[in-house]
Amino acid sequence: MYTNEQLEIIHMGDAYTLAFALMARKIIDELGNEGETAVREATRRFGRDRGRARRQKHLDLDVKINMRSLFSVCSDLPNDPRFRRDLSLLTEEERNSHTLVCPMAELWIAYGMKDIGRIYCEEFHPACYKEYAWGMTDVNLSRTLTQDGDDYCDFHVVLRKANVPQEKKAQCFPECDPSYKVPDVDASAAGAKTGFSSLCVRIYYYMLEVLTERFPDRAATVMSDALEYWAEDSLKHLREWSAEMGLPLTKEFAEAHFPMYVNIDDDPMWPKYERYGAKQLMKEKFYAKYLSVFE
Repeated sequence: MYTNEQLEIIHMGDAYTLAFALMARKIIDELGNEGETAVREATRRFGRDRGRARRQKHLDLDVKINMRSLFSVCSDLPNDPRFRRDLSLLTEEERNSHTLVCPMAELWIAYGMKDIGRIYCEEFHPACYKEYAWGMTDVNLSRTLTQDGDDYCDFHVVLRKANVPQEKKAQCFPECDPSYKVPDVDASAAGAKTGFSSLCVRIYYYMLEVLTERFPDRAATVMSDALEYWAEDSLKHLREWSAEMGLPLTKEFAEAHFPMYVNIDDDPMWPKYERYGAKQLMKEKFYAKYLSVFE
């Protein structure tokens, strides 16, 4: 039995997982192999964005840029209570872990979109972890739950001190900065709404960006179809979740259980991600359907 707070995290996490998969599926269905190439590039850009954001947050807090910090200080998402991991090693230089239960992979498989999930696993993790340490991270993801035949994800993520240039060592390792004092920071993760809403906006934005660059005459139409597809599925889940909890489907329920803000202007991410008409297209194609249930 999950608490209300845990259900909010679960629902928002599932909504984000499906946002990626449904938009990607629509793009690939409409554009074929070139669509998959575009989705992969968008996923890498999204990963690099998240890596840069985490690095900058750590630099602002005077936290060293290393593997211990990356995986334990100020995560941009809260922990999903369904997730299970065997963490065998976490040091400044490396992190080894096996993911045993991944709710994202389970949902992609349930939707018949393991292939879409595999794109995410192959492209997001290396891009994010490498960018975090200025491209110096080595990422070995030898098994994933989205790969046929694999029953766990095998992560080996390394930032070798010997491979870090001398001018960067002090930013990465405390022993290389004799005057360093470990800051007293709140290392807790971001809240569910803040975290998952920012992810939804950014993955959508980078999909639109890549489509605009590569298919300027079709980008708006393809992305519109993808947003409407996502909106329809989102309403289905909101109805299911509210019924399971015995609560009416109101704007207040949606605000607490779905990553996108009911009022798009309340989302602080848009000023940075408005190019290509991204916010307006989201309003017209996603929000028009999404808000219809509350009328």
